[in-house]
Amino acid sequence: MIDSDQEHRNLIGSLQDAQRKHQELLRDVEGATARLEVRKAKLLKLEAFIARLERHLAAANEQPAIPPVQGEKGLKQAQLIFNPSSGTDDGDSAKRLAEIVATLRRHGIAANIGIKTSGKSARAMARDAVRSGYPLVIVVSGDGTIEEVASQLVGSPTVLGIVPNGTMNNLARSLGIPLDIENACALIGMGTVRHIDVGRVFSGDPADSRYFLECGGVGLGALATLAGEALQKKRWRLFSKVLGRAFSASPVNIRVEMDDVTLEPSTAIVTVSNAPMMGHNLLVAPDARMDDGLLDVAVYDGMQTGELIKHLKAMSDGKLERVPTYRTRRVAISCEAALPANADDKELPSERRMIEIEVVPGALSVIAGKGFALNVPVESAPLPTEKPLGEKGVSGPAKDDVE
Repeated sequence: MIDSDQEHRNLIGSLQDAQRKHQELLRDVEGATARLEVRKAKLLKLEAFIARLERHLAAANEQPAIPPVQGEKGLKQAQLIFNPSSGTDDGDSAKRLAEIVATLRRHGIAANIGIKTSGKSARAMARDAVRSGYPLVIVVSGDGTIEEVASQLVGSPTVLGIVPNGTMNNLARSLGIPLDIENACALIGMGTVRHIDVGRVFSGDPADSRYFLECGGVGLGALATLAGEALQKKRWRLFSKVLGRAFSASPVNIRVEMDDVTLEPSTAIVTVSNAPMMGHNLLVAPDARMDDGLLDVAVYDGMQTGELIKHLKAMSDGKLERVPTYRTRRVAISCEAALPANADDKELPSERRMIEIEVVPGALSVIAGKGFALNVPVESAPLPTEKPLGEKGVSGPAKDDVE
């Protein structure tokens, strides 16, 4: 209740003052948005010009009369990490590697070859590349090895390039990287970098953290990720074990604390996504963007185990299944009972009663294309040979070039 005319006038004055400030701030935001759109248009036009130059150079390098480069001068140096056990089952990994190295060279890249023998060896090669000052690390493998390597590049100036050669290729699909060797190498030759976010999971000791590119979470999400991986790679013993745990899972009361909201659902699964897809091509967060500085948290409140399994199966069949989703920079998930947690396809070593997950904005530099998980996709990039799951349409290359 307003007790006096003076209080009434003060209230009117405060409202009018707040409205004036709102108008000033709105003008600033609109001006900044307009300037951003102008700069974005210039960026896309320049990238179209780069694409045209790259195509001309690659075509010239195919002509025998024109040597690609005099020696190594003029070639961009890159550390290549090749996983011989990923990808096709033709058994001729040496032939595939030779083709990739030759194609990269035609596109202006000199590759120092490293062969992955384990996750530890892949991480070591990535660390060595950063220490040696390589501007570019190229991974020829599937999502698991890409994520191993990326974890060592976070926060460094070294750029990640990807030649997809895995079973699921979730990251390539999300980032618009072509699945064929020629176009993937052409994209790397263009060098169109985007700075993408990574997620980081803490469980227990703050020093004990893990990065992820696709999805982290607790409960059945961890089990579903591992089950999908085991099924795809025909690891039947692991699949049976994980699936048995999944069907024995039941909803529990948990607490989910985010930037602006706290929830207390009854559920066996919470997924925290940096990318739209995870596991066996599951489109768990269709609206997630890898360059927005936010994580997409999906809370499967009230779903019984049978409903969850049916939901996951529908997603694995490419159907769009939506659940309530929240966007946040950080989330803490706690429960009286210990829940399994994961970071991408890696299950955390111990079950704890609380985990924290945060986004690290723009922490990884990656060569990207026309990806549906990017706010600013590379419109002039070579088009993926296979339309990414969840993408409604793919437009052609930009027509305008820089004069």
